[in-house]
Amino acid sequence: MSLQEYFLRLEAYQIKRIDEQENIALQAWLNQTVQATKGSSKHPKPKYTRFEEFFDSTAYLNNVHKSFDPNYVPLTESRHESEQREQDEILKRFKQREKQKEQQKQKGQPN
Repeated sequence: MSLQEYFLRLEAYQIKRIDEQENIALQAWLNQTVQATKGSSKHPKPKYTRFEEFFDSTAYLNNVHKSFDPNYVPLTESRHESEQREQDEILKRFKQREKQKEQQKQKGQPN
């Protein structure tokens, strides 16, 4: 068996393990939905509204693929990854605007 084939089989095994963990998490999710709540005892609300909040398999799969292929580009983002990317973009725009304000201030121009 070549080293490349070994790593391919190792990646497949890890993906299989993630699928098994997802099945276990799904069972826990179903058990949890009956029991877990937040809020007061008079007005309980479910702790998780979506399964992806409980177990995000997309993020786990992306991490496995990235560990085997440094050039891997995910086809889909997990909700957490997309939220993080949006926050990074907002922060980048904010910093650019602050830099523009500083440059205008140095030139003596109004905002």
